[in-house]
Amino acid sequence: MKVKDVAQKTGKGIRVLMQGDAVSSKFFKRHFFATAFTVIACVAFIAARFECATDQNTIHSLKNQINVMSTEKQKERSLYMTLTRESAMMHLVDSLKLGLTIPDARPQVLTLDENQ
Repeated sequence: MKVKDVAQKTGKGIRVLMQGDAVSSKFFKRHFFATAFTVIACVAFIAARFECATDQNTIHSLKNQINVMSTEKQKERSLYMTLTRESAMMHLVDSLKLGLTIPDARPQVLTLDENQ
């Protein structure tokens, strides 16, 4: 075969596929149930994969939410325990009548500037 013949056959093959003449309608009439089953099976497979992928994304998102919420829970628990300890200490100080209070602000750190 020459290169020109191969190019013509390739061109004819592409044209036949584009026009839908590659498989005749008689084939689909004879094998209606097999082709219908194949198409339905392919659609069901694609739907199952899509649902699986969306469910995996949902699971991943929920796991992230659980991690965030557990961190928030730990912060709130830490704050509660701090306030409980502070309250217990204040109750003890008040019961001993020492006259001590807890300052509202943290102590300030003074730095010495060597340029002045």
